[in-house]
Formats: sequence, structure tokens, C-alpha cells
Amino acid sequence: MKRAATFDDAAEGINALGGSVDERQIVAALGAHAAEENALLERYRRFATEASSPAVRYLVQLIVDDEERHHRVLAELANAVAWEGGDNGPTEAVPDLGPTEPAGGRRPQGDGGLAEETKALLAAEVRDRRQLRRLHRQLEPYQDTTLWELLVELMELDTQKHIHILRFVAGHCR
Repeated sequence: MKRAATFDDAAEGINALGGSVDERQIVAALGAHAAEENALLERYRRFATEASSPAVRYLVQLIVDDEERHHRVLAELANAVAWEGGDNGPTEAVPDLGPTEPAGGRRPQGDGGLAEETKALLAAEVRDRRQLRRLHRQLEPYQDTTLWELLVELMELDTQKHIHILRFVAGHCR
């Protein structure tokens, strides 16, 4: 199992493999963005612990969780660029899509299950989106006194993201 990706690993990969100017610029841009996000993440962490309101601490911790995931993904992107693909480096990296059609144009046995599962999950997420919208409307009377409506709205946004990911999988990962 590979270890968590770092930007030092990406720099090592760029140097070891003699990355192109474009690759070096992309890794540098990812690293610069991550450094800015890291400073922001520290501010969020402090805010999440120092806020006097339990509701604010709860909500800001949700942001911290997202920002930590963003930082991890940025490092994995940098390593994918630096090590010329997700499988070549010593750390976790974003994998390549791979071939869209297997050699010879024939799909190996079992790949049909991916398409069916993707379709089923997409349908479930669309149903979930409808249910969340309905729930969101039911919670409107509580919007000034609770976090409930906001949290359901955030779940709606996550569901929309899930739908976007599954549509990508359906179109690109066959």
C-alpha cells in the first residue's frame, strides 16, 4: 500500500523523471494553491475550536473536513503529474483513466457490471436529490432557529456532486 502523497514526493518525481516545463509549472501551481489552502485550513481549524457557538464550531468543522480532502487531492494530483501517472510514484496519486476501449474492442467479462451499477447508483442519487429537495422545503419554517435546512441543502449539493461524478464514470470509464 502506498503512503499518503506529499508535495515533496511530487518534487522528487519531477526531478527524478526530468519533468517537462509544463509538468513543472503544473506541479508548482498545485503546490502554491495547496500552500494557500493550508494557511486557510489552519485558520479554519482555529476558528472551529475557538468559536463560542457550538453551531459555528459544527459548521466550520464541516469546512475543515472538506479543506483537508482538498489538500489531499491537490497532493495526489501533483504526484500524478510528477510521476507520470497514478501507479509510478511511491505515494498515492490520482490514477489515469486508462484506455476507454480494451485492445481489440472487446470488453473483458464483468465490465458490464460497472455500467449497470453506475446506472443504478445514478438513479438512486437522482431519487435522493428529489427526496432532499422535498425535505428542504419541509424544513424551511425552521431556517431561523436551527441548522437543519442548511445541512439538508449541503447534502443536496453533495448529491449533485455525486450525480456529476457518476455521469463522468458512465461516459468515460467503460
